[in-house]
Amino acid sequence: MFLSFGITAFYIIKKTIENSFSNNLALCRTIRDNVDHFLSENINRLYDISLSGSINLYDRNFIPEKEALKRAYHYSIFKEGIFIADRKGTLLLNFPERPSELFLNILSIEPVSKALELARPIVSNIYTVEPSMKKVVFTLVPLRDKDGNLIGIVGGEIDPTNPFFSSILKLEGLGEDRYIDVVDSNGIIIASSNRRRILNFSDHDNFIKKRITEKREEITTCHECHTEKVISSNIITLVPSRIAPWAIVLKEKKENVFSTVTELKKTFLTLGILFTGISLIITIGVSRSIVNPVQNLIKVTERIADGDLSQPVPVYGDDEIGTLSRSFEKMRKRLLEYTENIKRYNLELERLVMERTLKIRESKQRIQNLLKKVITSQEEERKRISRELHDETLQDLSAILMRVDMCRLYPQNITMEKIEEVRSITLKAIDGIFNIIQNMRPSILDDLGLEAAIRWLLNSHLKEKGIGYFVRIDEKIKDIRFSPEVEITIFRIIQEAITNIARHSRAENAFINMKLAEKDIVVEIEDDGDGFDIYSVFNEAAMVNRTGRGLGLLGMKERASLIGGRLKICSSRDAGTRVIVKIPLDTVRRENDKSINS
Repeated sequence: MFLSFGITAFYIIKKTIENSFSNNLALCRTIRDNVDHFLSENINRLYDISLSGSINLYDRNFIPEKEALKRAYHYSIFKEGIFIADRKGTLLLNFPERPSELFLNILSIEPVSKALELARPIVSNIYTVEPSMKKVVFTLVPLRDKDGNLIGIVGGEIDPTNPFFSSILKLEGLGEDRYIDVVDSNGIIIASSNRRRILNFSDHDNFIKKRITEKREEITTCHECHTEKVISSNIITLVPSRIAPWAIVLKEKKENVFSTVTELKKTFLTLGILFTGISLIITIGVSRSIVNPVQNLIKVTERIADGDLSQPVPVYGDDEIGTLSRSFEKMRKRLLEYTENIKRYNLELERLVMERTLKIRESKQRIQNLLKKVITSQEEERKRISRELHDETLQDLSAILMRVDMCRLYPQNITMEKIEEVRSITLKAIDGIFNIIQNMRPSILDDLGLEAAIRWLLNSHLKEKGIGYFVRIDEKIKDIRFSPEVEITIFRIIQEAITNIARHSRAENAFINMKLAEKDIVVEIEDDGDGFDIYSVFNEAAMVNRTGRGLGLLGMKERASLIGGRLKICSSRDAGTRVIVKIPLDTVRRENDKSINS
């Protein structure tokens, strides 16, 4: 009877909880589908602008574009405004018109740069617009011309505090003890059935962010107050959005969900105590008849524990003791079988060790190949230094020698002007040697760090050429400690790219962006110069009789690969050049661990 009550209670309680959770999950999925449908419709409003066939950002006639923005504004939720930006992030048009914002570069806004980079629709988290500190949600889609080429982006801004926005999501009418939130991946509440919760933070221990990233639904328990005195706890039902980095979160007080379950538990606990007392009385009488067989079985098990598996276990009747003795006999046979299996596994393990040894040898071979690449990079660097000494310093020294010889032949013609001329050539040669020394290993990299060294490179190579530059380094990267190997690799790659921009690109502007991605540190170097044909340059660099063209690009790729990184070069004629370097965070962490241990 006790077992029957227990099974029934367990089944009823479990079924009640499952039904409650299923209803909550179905409600969240319905609201999720409503939110996704609402976002899809408004994304289509932005796509209508691109599909209108009248978009041309290069003819300087923005009347068709303004009309397209106006129509999309009136038939969408983007009541904070709609705008168009070109591929470089420059804001060209907005509606309602705000002239003060036109021609600003908004590439620093993460959703904007991400939409341009991925060329697909992006729905952002809550974003704070500076300097007004207004909270908005960006919805961005790629903007294409009539030939299907990406020419920019169209974006819309949603004010989460707008009552019209919450009413469209249909989140009202859930009561005081039960409310539902739309939360972004940063834990900020975008919309809620309780309007006082909008723009509050609601993500303990990054629980919501992890589930949004994994696109995983979950039902769990969370305390209302994470302090020493817990006020109450809630049942949380979470369903991520399929379109946006958001989640639908339903919170309901735990006592409301489990009130019926608690009553059932009390009833079955009372019955359980009653039946347990009866069972104890019966057990005392029965146990006397099984003590001696159990003692004998204990001796047998001690013998088995000592490793003696040769003698079988005696069987005591057909009752529970008999069943136990048969189980021990079965266990003895299994142990004997497992012992034989272990011997076979040892042989298999030896085979695996031999295979692993072969893999280690292959790893050594790969290390030797990497060493060859290092030597090749060193030789290319020596060639570059040799060329600079020959083309500049040696020419200046030869000019000095020629003028000294003339002075020896015609001492009567020596004047202060000629001496000053020799002196200026000497100073130029000294400056050239100093520049070579600085390029070989700039002291500013050791003294002030990577950021200062990058700015020195830009100032010394681009400023004197009249090329404008822009540097953006993520604040999170400044907290990461780079090893000397990683730091010098990043510096050399940027140095080669900046040198190429100064010498060959005929660019007006250059951009450097260092940011922290999900698994990588990303360095982007971009210019608006002439560009080049990537395939022809690399094919020429790969020829046996190299002309010298493209060796710097190959050197950049080799440097990145030596620390486990990846380098990508995007360019075409008259379209500028973009270099993207991705260094795994695992490499940086390993290098950090090495430096800390040393």
